[in-house]
Amino acid sequence: MMSSIKAFSLLEILIAIMIFTAGIVSIVGLFNMGLFGDVDAENTSTALALSQQRLEEIRNLAFDTGIVNESKAAVAGFPGFQREVIVTQPQTDLKQVTVTTYWTAKANEVGTSLVTYISKN
Repeated sequence: MMSSIKAFSLLEILIAIMIFTAGIVSIVGLFNMGLFGDVDAENTSTALALSQQRLEEIRNLAFDTGIVNESKAAVAGFPGFQREVIVTQPQTDLKQVTVTTYWTAKANEVGTSLVTYISKN
């Protein structure tokens, strides 16, 4: 009786290793994208919270003297974040307040803004 011995050739093993490696590299890339997406979402949430916090503080200020422009400046306790307040007065007893919070993501400055209107009365 003759038995047939089946074995893998070196070429088949190399092809299998290449396919396996390509799959692993793809999966690692997906984890990387998920990690960056997570950090970006966290920064956006933090920026929105910082903008909202400043808007709440501004609402408690005097209409005529307290609600004024603020230059872009670092936010205390939040390294990497800067905040700016722009105040316009579309009508006599009405102010439009825009608070923008900036941060750096992937070597680019990005920001998010919140806008509210505050009336004198």
